[in-house]
Amino acid sequence: MSTWILIFGLGLCTFLPRYLPLVLWGQRELPPLARTVLGAVPPAVLAALVVPAMLVPTGTTLDTSLENPYLLGSLAVFMLFFLTRRMLLSSFIGVLVFFAAQWFFGGV
Repeated sequence: MSTWILIFGLGLCTFLPRYLPLVLWGQRELPPLARTVLGAVPPAVLAALVVPAMLVPTGTTLDTSLENPYLLGSLAVFMLFFLTRRMLLSSFIGVLVFFAAQWFFGGV
């Protein structure tokens, strides 16, 4: 029984923060500052997820060497996307660079 209460409670904790702002402010126009701040949230969350995985692949020490396949693959994606603006191509080449570097340097 307590498992179902926990599942229901966690579902409520997930649902309410998403639903209440729509109900309370759904018809109102957001102020420009709020729109600017909310527009920066997705890139900030993505950076918070990607950068630690890229720079600390083992989970213990910072690795900024050029033998880090995660760093090399990420740099390839960033540079290719900056030059071509083609996300799928950049991601594909980045994965290839990652696996090639992992094979060449013997894995992490």
